[in-house]
Amino acid sequence: MTSPCYPISACADGLQDRGDNAWIVNFDNGNSNINNRDNNNRVRAVRGPAREFQGAGEAQQVTLRDLHAAWKAARRQKVPSANQLDFDTRWGDRLLDLQEQINAGTWSPRPTTCFVATRPKAREIHAPDFGDRVVHHWLIPQLEAIYERTFIADSFANRRGKGSHAAVRRLQAFVRQVHSGQGGGYYLQLDIANFFNRIHRPTLYRMLKARMERRRLPWIARKAAHALLRNSPLEIGVRHVATATDRAMVPPHKRLENAPAGCGIPIGNLSSQFFANVYLDRLDQFIKHTLGARRYLRYVDDFVLVHHSREQLLEWKTRIVQFLADELRLSLKEDADPQPLAAGIDFLGYVVRPTHSTVRRRVVSHARAALAAWESAHSDAGRITGTPDDFRAVRSIWASYEGHFRHANSHRLRAGFLRRFPWLPAATRSRRHPLRAEGRRITIHCHNPGKSQAQQGGPHGR
Repeated sequence: MTSPCYPISACADGLQDRGDNAWIVNFDNGNSNINNRDNNNRVRAVRGPAREFQGAGEAQQVTLRDLHAAWKAARRQKVPSANQLDFDTRWGDRLLDLQEQINAGTWSPRPTTCFVATRPKAREIHAPDFGDRVVHHWLIPQLEAIYERTFIADSFANRRGKGSHAAVRRLQAFVRQVHSGQGGGYYLQLDIANFFNRIHRPTLYRMLKARMERRRLPWIARKAAHALLRNSPLEIGVRHVATATDRAMVPPHKRLENAPAGCGIPIGNLSSQFFANVYLDRLDQFIKHTLGARRYLRYVDDFVLVHHSREQLLEWKTRIVQFLADELRLSLKEDADPQPLAAGIDFLGYVVRPTHSTVRRRVVSHARAALAAWESAHSDAGRITGTPDDFRAVRSIWASYEGHFRHANSHRLRAGFLRRFPWLPAATRSRRHPLRAEGRRITIHCHNPGKSQAQQGGPHGR
């Protein structure tokens, strides 16, 4: 039961006679008042004045069951880090601590771990503390529930049922719609400059706050979202694990430490991926509904428009540049112009053409380099040698690249790889290695790639 928000004595007279009065029920806190007016005894629900964070009722408390589900989601399909293993050793106590902090409204992010990813381009990755990842997996599904239905269908990043391959298929459908009727056609491919470092956190939070209040999201969720955006991750603390050489590979303007005041969210966690979609949803709505661009799609900060008219695309580009500057404090990466569809659209690792799609050359060269490096270390004179971990590694490498190839017209490309690396079928065949074989070197003869034999210095060669 909540306490009345007014002195009891102030309403004593009104409470003596209820026959001709209507009740006003405050949906914010459950309190009820009598308005002392005759309006036929009809109940009228009212909403109290908006506040940043309102008191928590019992229904707004996070439960241990909620956090347990979020903990399982954060662990799913992840190679456990030392930070995660430390959390898991006392997961019950850690979840109880998170529950107490969230319900009290005192939770705040912990320092991140920063490393450098070099492919496809050098960039900083800020890995959150594992406890923070649990909070992300509890919070983001609640935000997705109030946003997902209002996102445009052609936004493909970090959404269920979407993804990069669906984006490429949709783009090819757009290209064929324009090219198949009259031939020709153009595309305009645009990219936002230094996107994550230029996101203005106060603007992003205003977007979230309005939606969260309108949809009556629990105050503890609003408080957690505010904690994520209140300060720069650099103010919370960062532990750098990259070498000085790796850090030097990241251009200065790409480093979070050089982001403008009030700007920047870290790359590398679930919340940032979702916040990116929220921030650019205004752009999506503007292009789709104000400009009326039917054939438009976006993947994170990379977006493409397809149209018959080059002049129409140039006009849209001018208005998009102005909208980004005025509404979102963003700018485009470079001065791109409309290009003919027949030239092909380099998008998400593929080159999309009206008649077919191919794999981007850089992806092919990376695949060849990765397999050649494994070959030089483990292949010699028709034999391949390595530990079970080595074979699991090459199987993972080939599965990743072959899976990417299969979403393009790549039959000849995959056949070429098998000719260049004839040991691939033998090395990547699924095997169950006995425990005693772990850490020991296994030799596989692959004179005939289709029929290989494995042998080891012990009785268990497979």
